[in-house]
Amino acid sequence: MFRYLIIMTISLSLAAPAIAQQSEDKPSVWLLSFYPFGPTNAIQTGMLDVLEAYGFINPEDRSDQRMQVMIESADNSPIQFNRLEANFELDRLRELVAFALDNEPDVLVTISAPMTLAALQATSDMDDPPAIFFADVYNPYEAGIAEAPCIKPAHVSGAQSVVDYEAIVSLPLLQNHDMTTIGAIHNAGDASGAYGAGQIAAVGEALGLTVEQAAVNSLADLALATEGLISKGVEAILLPMDYMNLAGLPLISGVANDQDIPVFFASLDGLILGATVGAGFSQLLEQGDAVGLMLAAYLAGELDPASTGISAQVGDMVVGINMHTAEQMEFSFSQALQDRADMSLTMNEEAGLPSIMPISPAAQAAIGQAFFGRPEPLEARQERDRAFLAGLECSAERIAEQQAELDAMEG
Repeated sequence: MFRYLIIMTISLSLAAPAIAQQSEDKPSVWLLSFYPFGPTNAIQTGMLDVLEAYGFINPEDRSDQRMQVMIESADNSPIQFNRLEANFELDRLRELVAFALDNEPDVLVTISAPMTLAALQATSDMDDPPAIFFADVYNPYEAGIAEAPCIKPAHVSGAQSVVDYEAIVSLPLLQNHDMTTIGAIHNAGDASGAYGAGQIAAVGEALGLTVEQAAVNSLADLALATEGLISKGVEAILLPMDYMNLAGLPLISGVANDQDIPVFFASLDGLILGATVGAGFSQLLEQGDAVGLMLAAYLAGELDPASTGISAQVGDMVVGINMHTAEQMEFSFSQALQDRADMSLTMNEEAGLPSIMPISPAAQAAIGQAFFGRPEPLEARQERDRAFLAGLECSAERIAEQQAELDAMEG
C-alpha cells in the first residue's frame, strides 16, 4: 500500500510534462455546474490550485482575477478545460451533459446533485464512460448516486457536503427564543430537500417547535407554498438545502419579506439570493482540493474511480446575516443572532452589488480562501495528499463492511 502511494505521487509530479507534449490528444476536462457563482467558483479555485501544483495546467493559463477563477486552455496547456453552467435551469441539465459528451470528454466534474445525476444517467449505459468526479453534493446516497462510499458506479467518485441541521434549526430561536412555529419548504423530488426537511422536523420538534411542512414539485409552486405556510402562522421559514429552493429563493423571500417573516436557508449562498440568514457548509475550497487531487491522480493514470471512495467533507458551520434584506423589511436582528453571525451582507449602492464582510476569523478564512487559494509546492503537499488518497481506497474489506451494513439496513 505505502509503496503504491509513493509511486503514485512520483507519477503525479512527472506525468504532466509527458501530457504537455500531446497537441491533439490532450485530456479533456469539462466542469458542469448547476449555478454560476459561489460554490462553483470556490470549488474550481481549489481544483485548479491542485492541477497547477501538479503541472496539469500552466500558471499563465489562469485569469489574473482570481474571483473569476477562469482558465483558458492555450495550445501548450497540458489539458483542455471547459466549463458549462445551467444558471439554475433544471431543464437544461441533460442538454449541457449531452453537449459535453458530444465532445468526448475524458472527465466530467459535476457541481450539485442534479447535475451529477444527469451525468450519471447519460453515461450509465456507455461502454467506456468518462470519469465523473462530483462536488457540492449533499446526499449522494439518498439521491441514488451511490449506495455507500465504496458501493457506487465504477466511473464515479467525488466529495460529499454535510449539513449540520441541528445547529441550523436552533438559529431562529436565537432571533426569538419565544418562537413556537416555523415552516419548511422542500422539493418533493430532491433527496437533499426531503432529507433536510425530515431533519428540520425532527430537530425542531425536539426543541419544542411546531414545524409546518410544504412539499413542492416545481418553481411555480414556491410562492403559493410560502403563502400557505404564512397562513398557518409560521414565525420564520427555514429552508433545507435543495436545489429548487436555491433557484427559487427570490420567490420565497419576496413573499415572506412582504409579511415580515424572516427566511433562514441552510446554505451561505442563500444570502446572495435574498435569505435573511444563510448558514451552512463552507469548506468549498477544500472540496475543490479533494476533487482536484482525485482528478490529478486520474490524469496521471494512477487512480481508478472504481476503487476510490466518496470523501465526506465535514466542517464548521458559518452563519451570515443579510443586512440589506433586513433593512428592506424593517427587520431587526436580535443581539444573540448578531453575536453568532460570522459574516454580514450589505449592498454597495455605488456599484449596485452585494458586499459580504467577514465578522469572525472563521468567516475571514472562508471568504478569503474560497476565492484566493494559492497553489502549494509539491514538496509541501505530497505527504498530505498521500494520506488523503490512502483514506479513500476501497479495499475488499471496506467494500464488504459497507455491503454488510446495507444488507443489515434492508433486513
